[in-house]
Amino acid sequence: MRSKLINEMKDKNWFSRFRYLCLFLATIVVLISGQRALANGVDSANSFAAVDNIWLLLAGALVFFMNAGFALLEAGLCRKNNSINVLAKNLIVFCVAAIAFWFFGFGLMFGDNQYHSCGENVNQNEQKIVTYWGHFSPGTEYNESEQKSQFILLPKKDNPLGFPEEGFSCLQSEWKNRSIASLFFFQLAFAATAATIVSGAVAERISFWAFFWFSFILVGFLYPITGHWVWSKYGVLRQALNFKDFAGSTVVHTVGGTAALAGAILLKPRWNRFGYDPHEDLDRSVAREKLPSEFEQQNYFTYPSDLTSATLGCFILWLGWLGFNGGSARELQDVGHIIIVTIMSAATGGIVAILSTPITALWSQTFEKNPETGKPELLSLINGILGGLVGVTASSAYIDVPIAILIGAVSGFIVTLGSLLLRLWKIDDPVGAIPVHLFCGCWGTLAVSLSLQGTEVYQKNDNVLRQLGNQILGWLIVFTVVFVLSWIVWVIIGGILYSFDMIIGNSRELSKKGNFLAKVHRIARQGIRVTPEQEKEGSDGFWVNPKNPKNPRDE
Repeated sequence: MRSKLINEMKDKNWFSRFRYLCLFLATIVVLISGQRALANGVDSANSFAAVDNIWLLLAGALVFFMNAGFALLEAGLCRKNNSINVLAKNLIVFCVAAIAFWFFGFGLMFGDNQYHSCGENVNQNEQKIVTYWGHFSPGTEYNESEQKSQFILLPKKDNPLGFPEEGFSCLQSEWKNRSIASLFFFQLAFAATAATIVSGAVAERISFWAFFWFSFILVGFLYPITGHWVWSKYGVLRQALNFKDFAGSTVVHTVGGTAALAGAILLKPRWNRFGYDPHEDLDRSVAREKLPSEFEQQNYFTYPSDLTSATLGCFILWLGWLGFNGGSARELQDVGHIIIVTIMSAATGGIVAILSTPITALWSQTFEKNPETGKPELLSLINGILGGLVGVTASSAYIDVPIAILIGAVSGFIVTLGSLLLRLWKIDDPVGAIPVHLFCGCWGTLAVSLSLQGTEVYQKNDNVLRQLGNQILGWLIVFTVVFVLSWIVWVIIGGILYSFDMIIGNSRELSKKGNFLAKVHRIARQGIRVTPEQEKEGSDGFWVNPKNPKNPRDE
């Protein structure tokens, strides 16, 4: 009996899963042992620095692991014949983010500028040398002999093998005892998250190369510029409005959700979702694909292909969020409190999202032709949990548990209402990324004014209404700038890709109806969207199909 049970476990791959769990637990044990060894073997100052860096790296690893959660969630909520493309997008986004953030993003976001530098040992000449890009990536360097700045491709370092440390004195003054290498890894994981959010909202109809290039622009320029306004010591929103965003409800989730909204609007819905036909952009002379029979039912677009993967993805994201918020703490003694309020907000968000199911049924009966049963959906629970996590991100360091529960409850309701509003506005979001990240990101930003406990970084502000006004204004500025710039970037990328298709002879004749702006959007949409044939068959056709006909599991 025992051997039979073991064989069954092997058949179900339980041993391989248990192996990965043991590896993760062993890693934690090694890190804890390393902390004790460091504490016993070196002086206290170096010991504290080592522990701080170890926690930051571990938190960064948790945030990095969130990419697996996003991949499983998106793949589980999309059609099976899009799963390869979904997984590829979630893999390539971190590759693109790493390159873009190294060369452009990190320096733009956190580099000292020529007017401000931090630290006791910084003199006037050193302030002239450093630009917004710091000594980290291509930028400018002040030439004292010629009395002017000159462009440099690769900054000089005293140690050619060392990680660039110069030009980030303001960042180091706020993150004491952390190395620039650790901070870069942690912030890189955040930047990649912002780009990954976009992937879900434009799934099943976005061209792979369009997403590739947009992710590069988002992580390299759009995300770090707005992030500099909020998180840099001399950021304009932080200085002028006292704008507060502890771990990224605005900087990460609003930016990612806004870019996703711009892309989803420009792309328009999936074929026959809300009655949309992608052939509308084409000239009448172009041959048209026949609408697949399964596309005729609207619930085809809302029924997940693999709820097991989607649920596992939610658990991974929940785990990663503990590093997302906990890793943003400047002092280790605050981490426990931050993790607790994060968990409580997520739990409440999931519960309220389920309790809001009657609202969805009432809405469907009132405004839509296909009334719903009113039964709770697992997808609502998943997005309610994620909405609670996004909502508490901006204030997790300085709120108590009751306020966290309130934030999570409102977030769960916002996810439900936001999903209904997208259906009313006919904006297609296959995974619910826009309600979760944009709408709950907005609420989380405003909720900062509810209760400020006062910390070393964010001092207590007794004027709640003034802080609320500052939060609203700051969020609107970020939303407006990111939406406009994202729209422009989407249009430019679409125009370039469509022009390339024209050169190689793959483009189709477009309809000439509408004004100049409508024609530009039509060209851009054709450039960034897959063809009707690809949408019909699934975007996995872009990749080599690894299916083995001799393998019975593929049949």
